Amino acid sequence: MLMTRLDRQWRDARTLTDLGHATALWLEGGLRRHPNGYDTPAAETRSLIPTLAAANRAGYVTDQSQPGGVGPGSGRAWWEQRAAVDGWIADPRLLGRLLAAARRDGLIASTGGKPIVVTRRNGEPHTDFGGDIPPRHLRGIWRGVHPAAIDEIQRATHLALIDPAWGPSDRLWGAIDKAVR
Repeated sequence: MLMTRLDRQWRDARTLTDLGHATALWLEGGLRRHPNGYDTPAAETRSLIPTLAAANRAGYVTDQSQPGGVGPGSGRAWWEQRAAVDGWIADPRLLGRLLAAARRDGLIASTGGKPIVVTRRNGEPHTDFGGDIPPRHLRGIWRGVHPAAIDEIQRATHLALIDPAWGPSDRLWGAIDKAVR
């Protein structure tokens, strides 16, 4: 798919700040495609867009998120999700505010190491966030983005914030809102 004139913001992004602003625009419908291949945010994410856009504009550049939920889903499976978000931060002050919010509100904060399961399908691990991401995977997530921005991502702190409870919860999103606004 050819990038539109507006989508050049991805290619022209040189910094984590540039990527955060482009991600916020994409979340809000201002860009047609995310470098990771998404056309639009998932339907389950729509209610999270104001919080995610604010986080990205503040410097927490997110690449995946999900609300908490429990119930039947695709393939007649039983799905359990924790509210979770995953991304990168270069600003140590913002990182400190988000980590403090996670401690205060009883959230899981991961800055590397082993990934944490955030979705189970029929009781089995299905999706995880956090953990160490090899540089080649980062280039895949952010394909088409200028190498200078990829370099900034590689130097930034990879942060996953996760509600420890399985099922619906606004605790994570409230903590992020307070930390980034």
